[in-house]
Amino acid sequence: MGKKERVTVRICVGTACFVQGGADLLLYHEFLDPVVLANCEIEGVSCLGKCKQSDANARAPFVQIGSVIYGDMTQERFCTLLAEAVNA
Repeated sequence: MGKKERVTVRICVGTACFVQGGADLLLYHEFLDPVVLANCEIEGVSCLGKCKQSDANARAPFVQIGSVIYGDMTQERFCTLLAEAVNA
């Protein structure tokens, strides 16, 4: 069996996302399980473009895990979603 591919994660750090919690998500080394962290490739990006869309339910901060963009992200939700993605 081959080695599992790392989960690609992009944290939006554009102005709206940064001030609404994206800055807290950048501290992922402090709150993510080390096993989960070892299986992720995480980077901050200037914009994921989601806040410019007309989706009234989409709220900053945004995080992309694999090909899916999630809004209204918290540290707790981030931990849960990443653990699910790594174990999928």
